[in-house]
Amino acid sequence: MSVITEERDRSLEQAPAPQAQSAIRFPPRVMGASWPADEAAGRMTSPPFVLAQASRQAGRARGVRLLLSWLADQPGRDWQERWAASGAEAAGPSWRQVPTAWLQANGHHRVTHHLALVAAVPLAVSADVVRPSLNWLAGGGLAGGGLLVRNMAASRDSAGFARLRAACDADPGVSAVAASRVLYRGALLVAAKGGLLTDVTVGDVIELFDAEEQMRVSASDGRALLYRTLHKIGIFGPDAPPMLRALRTTGQRTPDELIDRYHLVCRPVRDLLVDYLRERQPALVQQPGLAGQLPRQAVLG
Repeated sequence: MSVITEERDRSLEQAPAPQAQSAIRFPPRVMGASWPADEAAGRMTSPPFVLAQASRQAGRARGVRLLLSWLADQPGRDWQERWAASGAEAAGPSWRQVPTAWLQANGHHRVTHHLALVAAVPLAVSADVVRPSLNWLAGGGLAGGGLLVRNMAASRDSAGFARLRAACDADPGVSAVAASRVLYRGALLVAAKGGLLTDVTVGDVIELFDAEEQMRVSASDGRALLYRTLHKIGIFGPDAPPMLRALRTTGQRTPDELIDRYHLVCRPVRDLLVDYLRERQPALVQQPGLAGQLPRQAVLG
């Protein structure tokens, strides 16, 4: 049997990837372009961001002033819009060089001034003054994952991160390295999306994994553990599957859905295949590849 299609490639087009379908069912939170971040300097130089050593705290305060001065010279109505306009995210891992020209033009020639400004960025993120994108964060925008986790736990959600850590510690199969990765990914989600760990959605987690793929982060290990742990401590709603692999499978489809994945142009043949699958529906459980073989045989002859 042979069927002529408009375009063979299109006729064999597959359904959206399971992860894409999961994103439709569990959409990520959509963050606004800006949000209030009043008295940024005061927030970033107050507990829990105050260092015990006075000289080090003075250097931190200098970095905060430099960072906010640099951002103030960028277009935008608030700190988030100015951060987006600064070019730091577009520069990716090289973002630390972006403020260099501004520092030089404003008489800040010392290396210590540059280092202080760069060190103030994680503080701005932890204090919710700016929210970088998940792509930028997943691509290594903020070095020092342990510092981000500590700052997020201290300033944003101590109870949430304590629960997440306790769940990892209670699982004998979770190593210290794997636990630190879970906490770090949790910190990335809070940094990019705001709120608390309890606000994280399935869609947020999928978006993080997508960002890691786009940034070619070789950190697929631990993703299932992150999802399972967040689900275990009750972060996700009742409709979320308990395991990540359930999001990567499409579940059982109707005969119409199985055949329509292939966009067959000839309607009579399409209907014939659908009717055939309906008759053989009990056998599909034992032969899951049958539905995919039929349209290909129809097209290729």
